[in-house]
Amino acid sequence: MMPHMSHIDFLGIGAPKCGTTWLSAQLDAHPQIGFAPAKEVYYFADTILRRIAGQELRCFDRGVAWYHEQFPPAVGAVSYRGEFCPAYLYSEEAVARIGAYRPDIKLLLCLRPPVEMIYSWYWYNRNAVVASLPESFEKTMENPFLRDLGCFARHLRPYLDRFPAENILVVQFDAIRRDPDRVREGVYKFLDVAADFKPQLEAVKNPARAPRFPILQSSAQRLYGAISAVPGVGKLLKSPAVAKMLQDAYHGLNTRAREYEPLAPEERLKWEAYYAADQEELSHLLRSLRVIG
Repeated sequence: MMPHMSHIDFLGIGAPKCGTTWLSAQLDAHPQIGFAPAKEVYYFADTILRRIAGQELRCFDRGVAWYHEQFPPAVGAVSYRGEFCPAYLYSEEAVARIGAYRPDIKLLLCLRPPVEMIYSWYWYNRNAVVASLPESFEKTMENPFLRDLGCFARHLRPYLDRFPAENILVVQFDAIRRDPDRVREGVYKFLDVAADFKPQLEAVKNPARAPRFPILQSSAQRLYGAISAVPGVGKLLKSPAVAKMLQDAYHGLNTRAREYEPLAPEERLKWEAYYAADQEELSHLLRSLRVIG
């Protein structure tokens, strides 16, 4: 391993659609924080959709030196470096890898009510190219892995078993909505950087997306799958930089922001009941952690 100052100091581990884009912008803006330019390096585990599709980038195989290269150097004012990758929450392999990499690393976790999270995640990812989601939320929830993205306690438990509680900070999505200044200050204090810094940023969010031309989405999915199978070409597509470039180009060409339809009350109650036991366990787990709520 490289000297201590070369190590990454903090990770955002989840959860998706819980304010991670907003929080990442606050981290990136701080002059003492060397935040990954791509926000999500996916070194310790790949994206949820890529894991479903079997199209993983396998960045971990590139080694720790490659990982460190994805961050600004720890020089000058920069005293903390990190990334925010919501997929890490859902991988016990990531827990083991992170623990082996740096057992004293600091971890950030954003949470919101699980039904709101998974419903928002579904609408945001309906337009993906790497993997297709079902045409309805109901069909999506038939997939056990996707359905249990909202089981926060189950996925948090391995992190609590591996890392000290004082190294984990939980940020509630509602707190970001109510008092973003307090949240930002609390996160900065947790990372031991100047807490009075106030970045001048525009509002940041990831809205739900819809394809401008649905036929182009299905064609892009088929083309990506076919090209990914070609030796040599598939390896190039799995370069993180190339994958991100292609993703950004596709979204610029064939997506538009949209308001998604509200979840039917009876469906909401059904899934709130499903997550109730896990939410009760989560409430118990959070008593041992620092929470900005």
